[in-house]
Amino acid sequence: MKELQRKQGIRRIIYSIPSLIILSIIAFILTKGALGVMNKEWTSSERSKDLEEKAAVLVLREQELREGIARLETEEGIKDEIREKFSVTEVGELVAVIVDDQGVSNLAGDSMLPWYKRLWIAIMGSK
Repeated sequence: MKELQRKQGIRRIIYSIPSLIILSIIAFILTKGALGVMNKEWTSSERSKDLEEKAAVLVLREQELREGIARLETEEGIKDEIREKFSVTEVGELVAVIVDDQGVSNLAGDSMLPWYKRLWIAIMGSK
């Protein structure tokens, strides 16, 4: 009989409203902590993926730069780079300059138009 009363006393304490509230608060705090850890794991995996992609891009860029350096170490590469940067030619080479006639005619024709038509063309992009 005393054993039964003791068990009922323990049940009364466990199932009382204050103890249920305390247990609910503890469960809420533990759940919130677990969700925080899961969120941090998700964020770190996303950052890891981004860093892996950046590393791959940097490896490709490094390879391109090494190829460019190798090209510049040759005599032909140096000449090509000088021609490209400074628009120069070697002795005996000829350069052809191509002028677009359409661009020249548009400039001359547009200056003869009244100001409001030039404004309309500037806004709309065509005649």
